[in-house]
Amino acid sequence: MSCSENKTSAECLGASELQKMMAEKVVKLPSENNPIVMHKFGADPAVLVYNDTVYVYSTNDMQQMEFSKGEDDNKFNKINSLNLFSSKDLVNWTDLGEIPVAGKAGGKGDAKWASNSWAPAIACKKIDGKDKFFLYFADSGNGIGVVTAESPEGPFTDPIKKPLISRQTPNCANVNWLFDPAVFIDDDGKGYIYFGGGHNPDAFEHPKTARCAALGDDMVSIEGIPAEIDAPYLFEDSGINKINGLYYYTYCTNWTARPEGSGSEVPPIAVIAYMTSENPLGPFTYRGWTLKNPGTYFGAWGNNHHWIFDFKGKHYIAYHTQTMEKQMKLEHGGYRGIFINDFVVNEDGSLPVQNMKMEGVSQVGSFNPFEEIPAASCHSLRNVAVTSRRTLYPVADGAYVCIKGVDFGSEAKKFAAEVICSSESKGASLKVCADHFGSNGSLLAEIKIGKKSQVEAAISQISGRHDLYLVFTGCFELSSWKFLK
Repeated sequence: MSCSENKTSAECLGASELQKMMAEKVVKLPSENNPIVMHKFGADPAVLVYNDTVYVYSTNDMQQMEFSKGEDDNKFNKINSLNLFSSKDLVNWTDLGEIPVAGKAGGKGDAKWASNSWAPAIACKKIDGKDKFFLYFADSGNGIGVVTAESPEGPFTDPIKKPLISRQTPNCANVNWLFDPAVFIDDDGKGYIYFGGGHNPDAFEHPKTARCAALGDDMVSIEGIPAEIDAPYLFEDSGINKINGLYYYTYCTNWTARPEGSGSEVPPIAVIAYMTSENPLGPFTYRGWTLKNPGTYFGAWGNNHHWIFDFKGKHYIAYHTQTMEKQMKLEHGGYRGIFINDFVVNEDGSLPVQNMKMEGVSQVGSFNPFEEIPAASCHSLRNVAVTSRRTLYPVADGAYVCIKGVDFGSEAKKFAAEVICSSESKGASLKVCADHFGSNGSLLAEIKIGKKSQVEAAISQISGRHDLYLVFTGCFELSSWKFLK
């Protein structure tokens, strides 16, 4: 009996009907590294590289989807937490759970003044000899807050108990949308923040609603008066990077129809445009545009939101699309998933139009299987749901999870796992396979699931690098696993 055949047992495992539906309908081919996760909707990615690990923070569209049950468009109003994922190789991702941020209207976060948490920005700065993490967020379109932690995973607390930026902030009262922060720490340790968006009907060509400001040394205060950025056709989504000594301000353009005969000086609708400056606070000069709207490639049009980052000597861009909601054939939309692709910078500093592909990026390095691996760590899943406590359970026999590019070395001897059993687990098993989940793969071990929470088995000889598949039969949860030498 599979878990899905026993509703009572499945409910006890802590996975919603929506999560089970995603497990059944969202598909990712072995050749595809996008979206980075399949089991959770998320948007507006912000990226932190810390200690050889890439952390992606995102707006928690899953929270809104659980509220609407897919029966209404994404209105964003129920989102008061952020998603967090991590990876050491850019193709296998670990779900690190949700970060509670906003504390009003039923929210569980420490920012008690805020009702929502959208479009995060993240930075790390050493203060008093310790690395400290600063997570900025938008409270709807009405202000920007900041929460801090001593670890990239939190817990995050509100150090100032109020908005960092509000309509009372000088030069911000007339900004249509006080949201979508971007943050940057320069080579000298000085921090800067960028934000804003929206336009009046008669000012869509030069909205002048983007702002930038220096942050105080504490990263939770503003120095001086925020400066205006005259970004042509601005809509939302500020971004900031320093590349080869030049400051790049990037943003999403608006949806207003362009004048007939517009030339290269006018960016298309809902693309990522860019400006450059030799000073972090500008003035910035418009240079062109570099990322099409994801709807151009994937067929589901929506807002465009990005984050450019470096990892181990290469540039990448994270953004969101609506491909997963298409696979689920939802009648209502606006629920997004996160993609990452290579980001190209020309030798002269200009930015070409970037490629947006389901294939995503190449794996950086390999996956280490000799440390304890949280179950919700993988490249892809098929008919496997992720529970609220980030364990895995199958919704059909033959369900599997794939981890790409696992380096077994030459000393792997055993496979060990922690599982959660129930009265329905009799006859359940977990197969450990290399290179494929079926007959085309190599069966390394098959573990019978009984009453024990700790299980292990000797494996067939294997060495080198292979894709790993864990194949489920019957009803049980997988909490973690590792290989033993």
